[in-house]
Amino acid sequence: MSVLFQTVINTGRLYSLRKTLNASSYCKCVTVRRFSDVPSKFKTFDEVVTQRRQEARRSIVVQVNSDSSFKELYSYCSKYASVSGVHHYKNNAEEHFMLIEFGSEENLKDVLRSCSSHHKDLDVMALQSPFLWFRAVSGKKEILTVPDDKSLLITNGTLPVDEDQLFAELLACETVSDQIQTLYDKTMLNDLGIRLRYMVARQLEIMFDSLYANIAVRPFGSSVNGFGRIGCDLDLVLTNVLTEELSDPEKRLVYQEKKCEGGRSPWQRHMELVGELLELRVPGVTRVQRILHARVPIVKYAHDLAGLDVDLCYSNMSGIYMSELLWLFGSLDPRVRPLTFAVRRWAQTVGLTNPHPGRWITNFPLTLMVLFFLQQKTKDGFVLPSFKYLIRKAEKDDIKLAEDNVNCTFLRDLNKLPTESYAQSSSNLQSLLLQFFEFYSQFDFNDKAISINEGTPVRKPNALPLYIVNPLEQALNVSRNVSYEECERLRTEVRNAAWQLESSSEGSKGDDWGLLGLLERRTTRGLKKLLRVGNSHRLVSVKDLFNEKEDDKQDSLRSKLQRLTKTDKEVDQSVKEMKVAMIKEERKEQKLKFKNSQVANEVYRIRRDKIV
Repeated sequence: MSVLFQTVINTGRLYSLRKTLNASSYCKCVTVRRFSDVPSKFKTFDEVVTQRRQEARRSIVVQVNSDSSFKELYSYCSKYASVSGVHHYKNNAEEHFMLIEFGSEENLKDVLRSCSSHHKDLDVMALQSPFLWFRAVSGKKEILTVPDDKSLLITNGTLPVDEDQLFAELLACETVSDQIQTLYDKTMLNDLGIRLRYMVARQLEIMFDSLYANIAVRPFGSSVNGFGRIGCDLDLVLTNVLTEELSDPEKRLVYQEKKCEGGRSPWQRHMELVGELLELRVPGVTRVQRILHARVPIVKYAHDLAGLDVDLCYSNMSGIYMSELLWLFGSLDPRVRPLTFAVRRWAQTVGLTNPHPGRWITNFPLTLMVLFFLQQKTKDGFVLPSFKYLIRKAEKDDIKLAEDNVNCTFLRDLNKLPTESYAQSSSNLQSLLLQFFEFYSQFDFNDKAISINEGTPVRKPNALPLYIVNPLEQALNVSRNVSYEECERLRTEVRNAAWQLESSSEGSKGDDWGLLGLLERRTTRGLKKLLRVGNSHRLVSVKDLFNEKEDDKQDSLRSKLQRLTKTDKEVDQSVKEMKVAMIKEERKEQKLKFKNSQVANEVYRIRRDKIV
């Protein structure tokens, strides 16, 4: 049962139920179970992480010839242990892999004991790892026995969604709210993607077991905070886990420790060693880069077997607690994550974000902007509480300190939140997206800062163009890199998006209605507009222009165009003139990109021929 209906039952406010039932799109979003929905009982972030780590402890990843190897692999592994499920995926090199989860960790150990060593003629030091490969059978093949109810749970599970297929599904949606939810469902990081990320972390833990007695490798960032998309990078952190067994004062025998000496930070020394081990000992690791002089030293590498780009750092607990905070906010209401995905995708389309670091805004500040907007109290209510409210509700077990004594104390168990403290607004996703653009088109970026701690705008402490407060370290600005030009462009783009969304949602559904008008790149949309005849949303076909008949051989090309434009008389004349003006403006902007007009005309001709 969703949070909305749980709230209605617990508070007895039947008028909220009637009010919500009028919002058909939101009802569909709530009543149809999706991954972003909140269950009747909240799970804590630690419970989710523990579950994923346990799954990784009883799983292996096996390289196979193709997805048709399932029966043979399942039959072989079931000899040694019970198989719970098998997932298939392909890496960037189009190699096939299967992630196999066994019934227990002991089952996995039985399977690993059955593994053979490397080729005898190769001088390779064997390393126990959850990443394996399935050798071809020698001699006569066995008869395969696979139960009828056993099959691959997913095939090619990490393949990103095809853009053309995604746009076709968005075009077929009934409402903008359905479009936003579909975008989230099709691009979110799925179960197999999360499993693979914990398998990469588990692989490092196994390697470090012989070096450290209390080491743990934990994913953080978009991989675990609920806002990750398919193919996102993996952020890992090496942490020291002080177990009760290690900290027992009754035990008199204590491990000797090696103290780090020298001028460089111990973190840099550790990460330098880690980089060497990754290059020499970890299967699948390539392109290792050491960035040791940053504020947080990291090692970047690619994991070819999992098809992931990885950033590994040491003792960055504040990153884990930030991931936990974002996960909690995303779990409070089923509309938070789909709305954030829509805003992020829009920002990528208009060029506000960039995969390379620079003077532009990134996804993390954008996510905080969405959360801040959802904290605003309107006549329809609010969606999320402020962060300081979660801090006030914190209990003794919630007290956490990160490195440099950063206070990361806030309520971890969302079941202890009063139901009236969240999900009070009944606005659907379409209304929330439009309100988001309208809110920031009127926001005073010159004097005000964005702070999810307060839930209301606060005065900027300095003259930086964009100030978004870091929730855990409030003296830091997470958008300090954003330039004045980019901040001004942000203002312009949110105003344009508000106008585009409102105008495209009215009237008939064309090929850029609703969310499509925000997600389609401006250059492509401009070319389509140039080729449209009037406002009929129909591309001119060369065949239509030059297919002469007996009765119109004398007609000129101009008369044919005039005849074709008479298909949309219902369009208002003012709207038509406005679109023509926008087309001319876009053509001017495009031509400025070419110094040679002859080259520009040739490029436009080639693009036009491809679309036609």
